[in-house]
Amino acid sequence: MRLLRYFINNEGRVIPRGELLENVWDMPAHINTRAPDQFIRRLRETFEENPAQPQHFLTIRDVGYRFIANPTDS
Repeated sequence: MRLLRYFINNEGRVIPRGELLENVWDMPAHINTRAPDQFIRRLRETFEENPAQPQHFLTIRDVGYRFIANPTDS
């Protein structure tokens, strides 16, 4: 739930993985972990119509993730 809340509070902004680690899991940004990827996968499975082509939880390659609540509005 903390990850979802963080995305909602930062909607539209690209959030680097390190920022998620620090602010959602209270871990140092330099830690090498797949935790963000696994949790985002779960969010996609729950909220996306087609998790393989996400409209809400977007991966921004080599940067981080972005949440868009209403993709048709953008």
